[in-house]
Amino acid sequence: MFALFTRIRRGTPGARGLGAVSLGLAVCVLTACSSSSSDVTSTGSGSSGTGDAAAVAAAQRRLEPYLNPVDKIEVSTPLTRKPDAGKSVYYIHYNLPIAAELDAPFVEATKALGWKGTVLAVDASDPQSVPNAMIRAVSQGANYIAVNSGSIPGMGPGLEAAKKAGVPVFLAAGVGEPGGATNGVYGNTQANTTQVANLRLLDKMIVDSKGSGSALFVNAPDYPLLTPLDAQMKKFVADNCSGCSLATRDISAADLGGDVASGTVAAIRQNPKIKYVVASFDALVSGLPEALKAAGLADVQIFICTPTSASVQIIAKGGYAAGVLPPDEDRTWLLIDQIARQSVGMDVDQKSHGDMYMRLWTTNSVPKGVTGWDPTNFKEQYEALWQVS
Repeated sequence: MFALFTRIRRGTPGARGLGAVSLGLAVCVLTACSSSSSDVTSTGSGSSGTGDAAAVAAAQRRLEPYLNPVDKIEVSTPLTRKPDAGKSVYYIHYNLPIAAELDAPFVEATKALGWKGTVLAVDASDPQSVPNAMIRAVSQGANYIAVNSGSIPGMGPGLEAAKKAGVPVFLAAGVGEPGGATNGVYGNTQANTTQVANLRLLDKMIVDSKGSGSALFVNAPDYPLLTPLDAQMKKFVADNCSGCSLATRDISAADLGGDVASGTVAAIRQNPKIKYVVASFDALVSGLPEALKAAGLADVQIFICTPTSASVQIIAKGGYAAGVLPPDEDRTWLLIDQIARQSVGMDVDQKSHGDMYMRLWTTNSVPKGVTGWDPTNFKEQYEALWQVS
């Protein structure tokens, strides 16, 4: 097992130019399209048993910048002054457990600035839920609005209402380029995190399989945050590992509450060369370890992006083989940091806020009794930058 700790290093190819795709790993605004849970496509020549040594070496080099433990936050420039107290920030996210884990750090970070944070959890199945929540936030006097895993088109009339009222909007793990006053969106923290994390899981597959791996990428492209990933993952394997292959399985948003494991098992049975499953978030592989074992496919390893605390426990027990984790609370403090910079008239430093440090934990490397991580003393680091310590 190739166990490692990872982070995004500023200025590395892995941290730049990878598109405006990110994770927090909450999911985002539903589009009109729908993907069948039985859609399976593949690319690559398949595992022939002959490894691609050059691909392994290149994957190891891409992983090299991610090997060090993380002890600092993503930003280092102090605010020009302490932000004015009394601001109201509304944080809109879908009513999913993975998103709810960010509520407490959001409230704590806003409180550190003397601000009031209000959380609005909305229906993930209703495309109008985010715009309606934004309109509500404007009507209730919000000074700033943050939308987790949203998209600029998906915010629609909500974004227009915020622009008209002069309320800056910030994305967290969202889709779309911030344009400031031009489009009403002033920042997008974690903009690249999801794509980077999933590509690093493919690098782990390449190294682990010695350049001859066959993987199944399980995704939910109904969500704009995840829509581009199928093509990006296929291209990455085709470009970076001649001895590897990748099939993709798309699960519709409507199917997420049901049995998602049986279809994945069926896809693997149809292609027994598959020895790795890579999932863009952990709900896509719910129940899969047990289903694989029951089907006699216990040798298939499962890698997941942005595992919840419960899924980290499964990694520790060996049900999942690995997961890429952004920081638990730091990502929300980073969002508030970007808002704070705008509040004092500073540049929002999209480059530093768009990428996040991450770690990859395997069954052999999960710290005992730990289900997540944050940089050492991250709260104190932010408070020092904000001049509130």
